[in-house]
Amino acid sequence: MSKFLSYFILFLSSNLYADQDKTINIIVENCKSCHNLNIEVTKKIPDLNNLEKEEFIRLMTKYKNDKDNSVMNRISRVLTENDILKMADKIYGKR
Repeated sequence: MSKFLSYFILFLSSNLYADQDKTINIIVENCKSCHNLNIEVTKKIPDLNNLEKEEFIRLMTKYKNDKDNSVMNRISRVLTENDILKMADKIYGKR
């Protein structure tokens, strides 16, 4: 299933020029499936509401550049730095 999600995100990322905002919205909605943005469901998967925007950007960049095969690495490796910044803006607001 996570391989499918990685390919799905890759497909979405490849079409960023067509409608980047819509794509970022879909990616963030996918994040919500594990990292509930409204209420804390589990302690095993961090709640994004407990992170600062800068920490989110740092962690996503780290996951993207890790050489392991974790779920977050597989998901984030297809994202550009700009994608990560736009996701952060969508989740935490622009400053």
